[in-house]
Amino acid sequence: MKNSKGVSPLVSAVLLIAVTMTIAGMLAYWAQGFVRQQTESFSHQTIVTKCQFANFEVFSCAYNTSTQDVRIILHNFETVELKNFTAFVIYPDGRVTNTNLNGTLPTGFIKSYTIPSVPSGYSNILVKTECPELSVSTSC
Repeated sequence: MKNSKGVSPLVSAVLLIAVTMTIAGMLAYWAQGFVRQQTESFSHQTIVTKCQFANFEVFSCAYNTSTQDVRIILHNFETVELKNFTAFVIYPDGRVTNTNLNGTLPTGFIKSYTIPSVPSGYSNILVKTECPELSVSTSC
């Protein structure tokens, strides 16, 4: 009879555990990226869906020559609360300045915002929201 030697049970158990942990690590790394991608995709879809039912208008706009600021009144006439407003002041020579307008504009509300430090001679003001396709322009 031949005398054959195999791998000891302890070594085979250690190798089995090492292979299992390696596979588990690779799966965890893949799952982390997959979940992040799916979460970002879902978040983007939520904003796009919400924005389909959003709209607003410039109710009023006035420039104060002594303080050099613009008071703009926005009206949210749809059923979605709007937030993250940014006002872009556009000048005839191509310069553009932007100001974040703090606060939210609830559904059905009219709210006043002030854009400070606006030198005279601007040609247009563009107001954008968190909705990528939603903006309003005025030349007050």
